[in-house]
Amino acid sequence: MGYVSFKNNLYGIFFFYIFIFSPIQVNGFITWNKNLDEEKNVKVRKFTLRNSITITLFCIIGSLLLGYILTCIPNQKLAFMDASSNCINLCGVILMILRFKEAWWLWLINNVIDLLIWIFTFLNHGENSAMMLLVSVGYLVINIHGIIKWNKKAKKF
Repeated sequence: MGYVSFKNNLYGIFFFYIFIFSPIQVNGFITWNKNLDEEKNVKVRKFTLRNSITITLFCIIGSLLLGYILTCIPNQKLAFMDASSNCINLCGVILMILRFKEAWWLWLINNVIDLLIWIFTFLNHGENSAMMLLVSVGYLVINIHGIIKWNKKAKKF
């Protein structure tokens, strides 16, 4: 995803996957293994109102700030959508590491934004954009499955 994003001048997505997403995934794997129940299932957590407000504000403010920074990069395309995707995705990853079921809802929003980014890129004949469009649809399907599965699991706790 990083290479294709770079080739299509979506630098926010490129930097996110190379410098943030990959290292955080390693941390998430370690954290999850420390939070398993007796049956080796991850202990699911739920949001409070304070969590919701904090994450919402971070996503909005972070998207605006990063979007502005990205507009300063020559040839950057869809700067504010790119920024929103990254901020929401980062929050989703952090919430998933912390085992919050609401991470799936953030990723649903992120998947819709990513889908729009790759639709616009495809319509503008972006390099490998058809492949990324299919990947985005795949992520959307996985995300919907995750929402259903985690909501069922969270009801048990």
